[in-house]
Amino acid sequence: MKMPNLTRALLWIQLALRRTKPDALAAGALVLAAAALWFGLLPAWSARIAEQAHAVARARSAPPPAPVISPQVLAAERLAAFYAALGDAGHTEQIVMHLFDAASETGVTLDKTEYKPARDTAGRFETYTIVLPVKGDYARLRRFCEKVLLTVPYAALEDMRFKRSSANDQTVEASLRFTVFLRPATPGTTLVAAGEARR
Repeated sequence: MKMPNLTRALLWIQLALRRTKPDALAAGALVLAAAALWFGLLPAWSARIAEQAHAVARARSAPPPAPVISPQVLAAERLAAFYAALGDAGHTEQIVMHLFDAASETGVTLDKTEYKPARDTAGRFETYTIVLPVKGDYARLRRFCEKVLLTVPYAALEDMRFKRSSANDQTVEASLRFTVFLRPATPGTTLVAAGEARR
C-alpha cells in the first residue's frame, strides 16, 4: 500500500468514527467481545461442564462409604462376638458326649476322659482341659481331631503325644489335650470338679 493510499484510508476511518455515534461504537465493541467469548471460551467451558457431569455420575454410582465405627464400639462388638462364640459352662456333659460320639464315628478307641475345670477371672470365661487317651491308626486319629474341632468349635487342640509299641504296629496310642472355652455358668449352676468320665 502506498503512502497516499494509507493516508487516505486513515483519514476515511477517522471521518467514519466522527460520524458514528458513541453508542454504536460501544455496541460494536460488545459484539466483537461476545464473538470472541463464543468462539474462544465457550468450547472450553462446555468441555469442563461435561467433565464435571461425568464426575457427578461416577460419584452417584459409587457404593456408599462404610460407616465409621469408633474404636470403643468396635472393641465392644468384638468382645460380644467372643462371648457369643463360647460354649455354655452349664452343659459340659454335652461336650463329653460329643467326644465319645466322634470317637465311635471315626473308629477311635476312647474309654475315658480326664478333665480339669479352671476359671480365667480377667477374661471372665471358664475353661475345661480335657485329656483323652485314644487308640487308632493315624488317619482315624486325625479324623477324630477334625470331628471334635468341627463339633465343638469353642475347643482348641493344645497338645498331641503319640506312642507306638513297634515300628510295624499300625495302632497308635495317643494322648490328646483339648481346652474348651466356656461362658461362665449362670448363678445356681454347680461347677463340675476335676475328674474322669467313662463310657
